[in-house]
Amino acid sequence: MTTSHTTAPLSADTPTETTLPPTAGGVALAHVRRAVTDLAQDGRHADAVEYALAALAAVLQKSSELELLLAKLRAAGLGKRSERTNAEQLALLLDELLQQAPHAEVDPDAEAREDAVLTAEIAQAEDAAPTARRARGSWRTSEQVDRELHVHDVPAAAQVCVTCGRTTRGIGHDERQILAYVPARFVVHEHQLQKYACGACKDGIITAPGPSGALESCSAEASLLAHVVVSKYADHTPLTRLAGIYARSGATIAVSTMADWVAAVADTVTPIVDALTARVQRAHVIGTDATGLKVLDPTSATNVEYGTIWCYVGDDRDVVYTYAPTGEGATGPWAFLQGRTGYIQADAASVFDRLFTGQVGCAVEVGCWAHARRRLVELQPTDCRVAYPLQLIARLYRLEHLADAQQLAPSDRAQLRRERSQPVLEKLKHALARAHLTEPPSTAFAKATRYVLNHWAALTRFLEDGRLLLDNTGTERQLRAVALGRKNYLFAGSHDAARRAAVLYSLQRTCAQHGVPPLPYLTDVLRKLREDVPATNLLPDTWRALYGADTRPSRASVDLARYAPPCVRKNSACSRPPTHRSHHGKSVRLQAHGFVMERSMLGDRQCREALREPDIHPLKEMVCGLAGHRRLVSQTRARRQPRTRWDTTSPSFLPLGGRFVLGSR
Repeated sequence: MTTSHTTAPLSADTPTETTLPPTAGGVALAHVRRAVTDLAQDGRHADAVEYALAALAAVLQKSSELELLLAKLRAAGLGKRSERTNAEQLALLLDELLQQAPHAEVDPDAEAREDAVLTAEIAQAEDAAPTARRARGSWRTSEQVDRELHVHDVPAAAQVCVTCGRTTRGIGHDERQILAYVPARFVVHEHQLQKYACGACKDGIITAPGPSGALESCSAEASLLAHVVVSKYADHTPLTRLAGIYARSGATIAVSTMADWVAAVADTVTPIVDALTARVQRAHVIGTDATGLKVLDPTSATNVEYGTIWCYVGDDRDVVYTYAPTGEGATGPWAFLQGRTGYIQADAASVFDRLFTGQVGCAVEVGCWAHARRRLVELQPTDCRVAYPLQLIARLYRLEHLADAQQLAPSDRAQLRRERSQPVLEKLKHALARAHLTEPPSTAFAKATRYVLNHWAALTRFLEDGRLLLDNTGTERQLRAVALGRKNYLFAGSHDAARRAAVLYSLQRTCAQHGVPPLPYLTDVLRKLREDVPATNLLPDTWRALYGADTRPSRASVDLARYAPPCVRKNSACSRPPTHRSHHGKSVRLQAHGFVMERSMLGDRQCREALREPDIHPLKEMVCGLAGHRRLVSQTRARRQPRTRWDTTSPSFLPLGGRFVLGSR
């Protein structure tokens, strides 16, 4: 007899256990499942639900952090890096916020009306302000560009009316302007120092005095020294690349030689930077920030140290850089700003705390809204709650735009801030404080709101004084020069070289702040330092007021004979008595002149096609060598030179030098 066994079917309510992967996440889920199951079996169903919800909240928080990290990586690699917010995007985020939280204390219509009124005020102020209209066209020139007039006339045989046969008369002309580029070149100035001796007693030799150079025992003239320094620290060209450019131009100069020139120039202009430092330390407000720089150090285990370039901007006009082997405050801002009692604007890094607590100084801290806002901007792709704070912060900047358009004095600007910026700040603080109370402290949004609230006194300091700025981005922009330079030359050769780089960067960026062209400035300063001119008279803005008009170049070509006395060749006839012996002592100097094209005139491809050079700088690295550089064209014939630390070949052109000529036809 056969017995049959039947299995009862599983009911729909019978749970099936899901197999979890043997990963870290799977182990965590298994632990949660066991904990919830144990609580449910003990009859603690409410605790089991709360435990599951807590685990789910932790997962959601981690997921949000990963989404934020992914958004940052995408923005860094592919997206735009600008922190400018879009009004339409903020409006969409506000709508999403109201959908998720209908009871949020935000009135989008009222905020939109307030922004519309502010926009109209800004437009009205800009229309009323006298501004110079820019000439339309694909390029424009300054007054320093030479102009050559070319008149094209109709042939006499064609000046006859084709209808009646009478002679036509002139009724005007059409004008067409063509921009030409005249490349620069090296010029070797050969100074022959005549020597005299007595033929009778043959005792004592008289030699003509030679020219005084910009540097002692240096075969480079001030213009070439200035060009090397400006090329490296304003145009961010490494000396190795500059040596190749010079070689194509006919002058072979060793990289080590140019490095020695740069070091000597930095040591020579140090008194000017010392005077600049004293003026920055006396400024009403000083902005400071820092960036890193790799430095070769044979004493280090890795042969490379990571030093720090500190930047100090006084009253948004004077710029001073200092170098420290480490990022410690004792070698950086504590030493530079010791004993200061005025305003200091910086980020909230702890290295600056001693400047405000009386340990190093009793300065007044001014916060940076760019740093506070940046934390909220980073959350914009993943969290709609940042829309309202960003809208209010944008309104603060637009009020500053209104003050700029109205050209308000500092006292009037402070009054505008108290009347209109103060209410915006109160709404912003209320919104951030309310969100901070309900947000878990470990989330990115809580950290962003906590940063603003913790530094609220420093961030609102700009209400006290109309000369204070909302942020410290002006100092950050000055550090871009160092960032572009290190991207090209990669590192400094030594700690002393990094200190000299800080000295030269100080002059270059101060020139840029005051609108002083760096090449003619540095060329003239190197010459005037040999004449014992006070360093305070050679600061960029003071130099422009005292000597700027004297350095304008002559438009006429200058012959080499202007610089050297008439030379008497060996074995040639001379007018001296035969009892005098003639010898030639030679002193050779090099000179280079020119400027490069403005960034907005041509694109990369047009620059390459116009100049026919393979190593043209990227446009972003050509900004500081613009049309303010002086122009001087010398006419000379090629001469054979003695072998020195540099060598010259047939005359050629400099891709980074020359002048523009505007021809009217």
